Amino acid sequence: MSRWIALGLRSGIKTTSFPKAGDAEASNVPTAIELNPDRLTPELALAAASVCPTDAIIADGDTTAGALAFDMGQCILCGRCVRKAPQAFAYRRDPRVGVVNRGNLQTRVTWKEGRIAAVERGDGKPDPAAEAKELRRRANRMFGHSLHIRHVDAGSCNGCESELQLLTSPYYDLARLGIFFTPTPRHADALLVTGVVTRQMHSALTETFAAMPEPKLVVAAGVCAIGGGCFASGPTNHGPLDSVLPVDVYIPGCPPSPSALIHGLLLAISRAEERHRAGEADDGS
Repeated sequence: MSRWIALGLRSGIKTTSFPKAGDAEASNVPTAIELNPDRLTPELALAAASVCPTDAIIADGDTTAGALAFDMGQCILCGRCVRKAPQAFAYRRDPRVGVVNRGNLQTRVTWKEGRIAAVERGDGKPDPAAEAKELRRRANRMFGHSLHIRHVDAGSCNGCESELQLLTSPYYDLARLGIFFTPTPRHADALLVTGVVTRQMHSALTETFAAMPEPKLVVAAGVCAIGGGCFASGPTNHGPLDSVLPVDVYIPGCPPSPSALIHGLLLAISRAEERHRAGEADDGS
């Protein structure tokens, strides 16, 4: 018997059981930063905004009256806010951070007379629950229990690509879930985009989308695709992905972990539930 076969038999199955069970190997990997409005004070809000490098946290006013806007779709997980204001900001380690509505990544907190006055979640767009229900209905009709993905790097640093590459490894084994990457857009059910949409990649991206057969889904993976991240105001950028194509699922992270990518892809085909809500602490369930 080959020693490699013997080693495999002794080692047993190493493929993760996620999403049926937690991913023990990735349980300590931060997937997002959460804001806890109940523990936020004007002082902490201003302090956190002063150290954020990507404008994921923006604060106006002073300690008497003002507002803070937190956008997880712009957060690069640098951890500066966690170190500056650990009472209000903390790492989230649950990989189920994908959402179908961009507003579910945004929180706005206002304060008056030195006290928190209101907490607003979302961006004023249609009810995310209604959108999620419609997405499930369409996805079930379109793709059943399989999905073929065409990936396009629209201008990334290759961080997201390094995580995507792991999905085809024996540990994550994306094919076990009926999800496959395809080299041609003509065979793709979904377009997964990473990186900021640079002006040089705009035509290639839109042509790829146009070549895909109807019906089709679009997934924005990573903060660069969602909001631009560190490069949001760059002169060579075309803008966030949803300003170019209709996005069905947003997967935040810099980069998103393989487990977070799996959750987002399953969310796109109605085989996972949305678990994240901006401004709500992770309950660990």
